[in-house]
Amino acid sequence: MRTNEPFRHYLLNELEKRGKKNNRFSVRAFAKQLKIEPSSLAQILAGKRNLTPQMCQRLSKQLALSPVKLRSLMKHTSDEPLNSFPNFKRIEEDQFKVISDWHYYAILELTRTDSFQSNLNWIANALDITTAEASTAIERLKRLGYLSTDSSGRYIDTLDSANNAGNETTSAVLREHQKQILGKAIHALDKTAYEERVQSSIVLVGDQKRLAQAKQKILNFMEELDDFMKSGPNHDEVYSLSVSLFPISNTKKQNRSPV
Repeated sequence: MRTNEPFRHYLLNELEKRGKKNNRFSVRAFAKQLKIEPSSLAQILAGKRNLTPQMCQRLSKQLALSPVKLRSLMKHTSDEPLNSFPNFKRIEEDQFKVISDWHYYAILELTRTDSFQSNLNWIANALDITTAEASTAIERLKRLGYLSTDSSGRYIDTLDSANNAGNETTSAVLREHQKQILGKAIHALDKTAYEERVQSSIVLVGDQKRLAQAKQKILNFMEELDDFMKSGPNHDEVYSLSVSLFPISNTKKQNRSPV
């Protein structure tokens, strides 16, 4: 039987937490709060009943879970595609080729800053690019319908949150985009004050079979961070986040028997 183990464990932890606050709290009381039958909840908690996505959605409303938290609890299995930013619009590769340079997306996000000015010189200076680059990017974004202007002439990001297929596939243009982002990260390492950046790394041992789940956790984290940053009271700068998880060992090659 397939069930959602992360969500089931969350329910078990929630039951334990509420039980600590009230030693008379029971599965029946928890079921009443969740608005399901006690027998159904007992089977779910015991792993004897399939916890479907629909049931997770239903229970999440009673638990007041945020969409991001719910997504983080939804199990990923090897026969399901990675849930690459489900709330983000998808940019197909043929369109991404036209606007693959890093500053296209920086311009779109820049329109959301509090001090934004729809002025080529202002945009170019803010991103440290040429006015020609800024002009070309703006015209292409307009042509694709990703950038528009309001009645006052202010540029408006109509693409909103988006991602490309780079989390599922790769190509020369996607690799080049990531190289640009990594280059910006190297530049920030030398030029940006330590207090204004976070650049760290970790080397860890792991199970290759859990890589798909690890990818999903990274995607969930990135989307959660996007929500967190946007929900702040001020929008004064545009940031770039790049996360890399890759093998630095090759034990399969090392363990091959000599011929």
